[in-house]
Amino acid sequence: MEPCNLPWPERFRPRRAEDLVGNQEAIRQLRRWLESWVRGIPKRRAMLLVGPPGVGKTSAVGALANDLDAELVEFNASDKRNKAAIESGVWMAATQETIDGRMRIVLMDEIDGLSGTGDRGGIGAIVEVVEQTMHPMVLTANNADSSRMKDLLKVCESVEFRKASTEETQTMLSRICEEIGVDLDSETLEVLAERADGDLRAAISDLQMLTAGRLGQRAEGLPQRDVQRRLQESLGRLFMSVDSASAKRVSDEIDADQDELLLWLEENASLHLLAPDELERGFETLSLADVALGRIMKKQDWKLLAYAYDFMLFGLVASRTTTPYRDVVYTEPSWPLMIWKGNRMREREPLVVSRLSEIAQVAENRAVRMQTDVIDEIVAGKPELKSAFADWLQVEKSAIGGRRTSR
Repeated sequence: MEPCNLPWPERFRPRRAEDLVGNQEAIRQLRRWLESWVRGIPKRRAMLLVGPPGVGKTSAVGALANDLDAELVEFNASDKRNKAAIESGVWMAATQETIDGRMRIVLMDEIDGLSGTGDRGGIGAIVEVVEQTMHPMVLTANNADSSRMKDLLKVCESVEFRKASTEETQTMLSRICEEIGVDLDSETLEVLAERADGDLRAAISDLQMLTAGRLGQRAEGLPQRDVQRRLQESLGRLFMSVDSASAKRVSDEIDADQDELLLWLEENASLHLLAPDELERGFETLSLADVALGRIMKKQDWKLLAYAYDFMLFGLVASRTTTPYRDVVYTEPSWPLMIWKGNRMREREPLVVSRLSEIAQVAENRAVRMQTDVIDEIVAGKPELKSAFADWLQVEKSAIGGRRTSR
């Protein structure tokens, strides 16, 4: 595929260390460790890069491999990484010499995705390879807190990668615009950088959408990324979890209430639970969560909410026992979520209309015709004003702008 036809996150992937954005100290530490191999095998034969998705962990390894003229052998998140696969493919790459005598860097992505009996022995096999490797091994993880990572951390040097700042992200976007000859004002680039929240891949994807010519080069025309992207990222970390403790940490950051979360899990569980017995267990736990939520609504017994979350999150995580974690694209629930959102919006509309009627001193039917629709139009064009309207009307933010934008 021609470079200009590639998705922009790949097209503009940094090729040299000087092109990398953010995490400069971590990158220097990684470079020093790689260069130390020229003098001999160091005490720690592997380095673990830890940080959220999209912050440049894999890009840093690729860029430094180019700078050091090293061969890069990558085992990514979609590879099968059970004990047998590691002892064959990864071990061969780590212990055999290169044909031309160059340094070889062995990269294993998403190590924290190893879980379940299908990966049984996977971490132990990686530890054995690390102890025998004749080449530098670099491992990446989004979350190194899992108890199953303890043995690996004993033999790896660990480096943390943090989210890029808004200024760093904006600088990267400006550089891309200059390279492709697109003229965007600094205010628009700043909006893109803020929306990305440190995720460089997300920022570049948004820039590609903005310059496609269909949005008039206005960042406000982009679809809302923040809430849905955070929810999808949280789902990825949830399905990557290997125990209840890590699942609990993810549950604290999920930006959705229990009803919406259940719909998302029902829609996407089959992407990770591939074995029939896994799928049966997974949907059984989701059905139990649904029963608990139904009893809450019928009897207003909110003590059951903790059990509903246990079934939805911990039960679902425990259901995956043989299928390795893999990076997938999550889809938004279709008609059930639309019906649910419509019901929720009908519940919220009376409060918005009542507040508008009170403030404007007009009848409620007039408030609907003259004020509510105007607010919907404004928020559709400038979503960032939703908070201001919610504060003014003293209602929940989710009650603003839903009628027009949901059609």
